[in-house]
Amino acid sequence: MNKRKKQYYFELIDVFVFIVRWRKQLIILSGVAAVLSIIISSPLVIKPRFKSTAVFYPSTNNSISNALLTDTRVRQKDPLEFGEQVAAQQYVQILESDVLKSRVIRNYDLVNHYRIAPDDKEKNFKVGKMYAKNISTKKTPYASIEINVLDEDPVKAAEIANGIVSILDSVKTEVQNRVAMQALSIIEAEYKRKEEEVNSIKSRMQELGNKGVYSFEEQAKAITEVIGKVGQNEYVTKQQKALALYGAESQYLYGTLELQVEQLNELKKKLDQAKIDVDARLSNVFILQTAAPAERKTYPIRWMILVGSVIGTFVVSCIVLLFIEKFKNEKENFIA
Repeated sequence: MNKRKKQYYFELIDVFVFIVRWRKQLIILSGVAAVLSIIISSPLVIKPRFKSTAVFYPSTNNSISNALLTDTRVRQKDPLEFGEQVAAQQYVQILESDVLKSRVIRNYDLVNHYRIAPDDKEKNFKVGKMYAKNISTKKTPYASIEINVLDEDPVKAAEIANGIVSILDSVKTEVQNRVAMQALSIIEAEYKRKEEEVNSIKSRMQELGNKGVYSFEEQAKAITEVIGKVGQNEYVTKQQKALALYGAESQYLYGTLELQVEQLNELKKKLDQAKIDVDARLSNVFILQTAAPAERKTYPIRWMILVGSVIGTFVVSCIVLLFIEKFKNEKENFIA
């Protein structure tokens, strides 16, 4: 054990002696690295970038009418509910979509902002690369979504971050409206068809009424009472013939009308709900943190660059000088 300690002690002394022996070279090289890192990390070479962050919760509700107008006895989605993992993942997918990215690039003129030539054949590739480098989104452990924007202009960074939230809300609303319009078109067509069926039944029942048949059960009861009181006569006979010819049809139409009117009323409710889904609007995001212009730069961190470059240069220099010293010793031993 003591032998190991002595060996370690002598190795440590050797390292110290080596550093002292080459101290001038190490100091010069480390100093040059420090100066170069200061110059390289200066605003003249690397433009400082500022980060702005917007945080929001996605809404879990997709239908206003279902959330607000359904039967109170039936459990419905709360329009104020937020914080579901599935909804957050869906919103992240929208944020990563080309539809949203292209709209952000167009709205904030990022091609010119990132100093990309408008006639560059690869401008779409380059602006997409800059977008991925400076704009990022992620889902937090609490199912909220965080949007981070880096930019040389702190005001522009905050503007883009808040704008992405607004554009996301618009894109989600447009998708919902597109589906709602399709649903409205289907329900309107079905409602008109059902309305025509009801009107057709009513028209036929009116024709039967003109022929003296309007309510089979009531008329049959009335005829029986009349016969019991005054006996058979021409009017009663006429009514009996009319009921015999059209009574069954009248009963069928009456039952069918009740069913069709009930279905028409249900379709009317759905039609009203579909119109609300198309015309009304609820925000799809619950903003927790609005992006504000950063007061301090995020990148580059000059002290980290300085310390990293000095330490790296010192270590590499030690390795190179060690090889040089070793090579000299081997050469001297070879000559001797």
